[in-house]
Amino acid sequence: MRPTAVAGLTALILLLSGLCPVTAAPRIVSLDECADQYVLGLVPRQQIAAVSNKAALPDSYYRDRVKGLTQVRPNAESVLALKPDMVVRTWGGDARLLQMLARNGIQVVTINDVSTFDQARTELHRAGDAMGVDAAAQAEAERFQAALDDVRPIGLNRTVLYYTPGGYSAGPDTMVGEMLRKLGFRLESQDKGFFALSPEVILSLHPDVFALGFYDDVYEMRRSPGRNPLVQRLIAATPHFTLPRRAVSCGGWYSVYDLRVLSHSTEVK
Repeated sequence: MRPTAVAGLTALILLLSGLCPVTAAPRIVSLDECADQYVLGLVPRQQIAAVSNKAALPDSYYRDRVKGLTQVRPNAESVLALKPDMVVRTWGGDARLLQMLARNGIQVVTINDVSTFDQARTELHRAGDAMGVDAAAQAEAERFQAALDDVRPIGLNRTVLYYTPGGYSAGPDTMVGEMLRKLGFRLESQDKGFFALSPEVILSLHPDVFALGFYDDVYEMRRSPGRNPLVQRLIAATPHFTLPRRAVSCGGWYSVYDLRVLSHSTEVK
């Protein structure tokens, strides 16, 4: 018998006798809406012990995959009761919970914020590796790249201002800014991060186009900046379109899927 055959037979015997341990796929809990997307988007359903209590909200990209799954609040008692092997989080869970997880030997995978599509690709692979779902991450990376290559530039190099009913905008160092650049726009403001614009300031700006966020949110529309009649009149008189809320709530590789659809279905005149 060849040496390789002997080695293979020996490994099989050890496996069947229980002397060669098999690493089971981890049972995973995600703690917050942004972490939910990585778990729902990559992890086999049978490995998902629970997702967060926000996983089925309209802001959640993969909310259609939540039905039948346990949803949990990010507190120690609820999470530990599920006996997970791994917890995935971005911002969810306080210091007490994290300490309890460490004391119980539960692995914690923290998802990083991303502000560019290159970062989104890197984080997709990193998270997939950490959760043991490399093949799923690679498949998503290929789908992601195909969608990214197919985004149609509708901005025609015009200036754009992102605006929400709460009066917030986004700078070039955010995922929203990255999406708007990918659509072919130039950002009206170069301020960094997410920042507030008072009605007085926004009325002094003159973007060619408004990109609106969360304008389908009844709660957000109660916010005073978005209700200002002069601001509403300015937006109505200016070309505008709405970014899909699930694409901007938690920016990740999946955001490009809605961006591609938007670019093929929207004409900004």
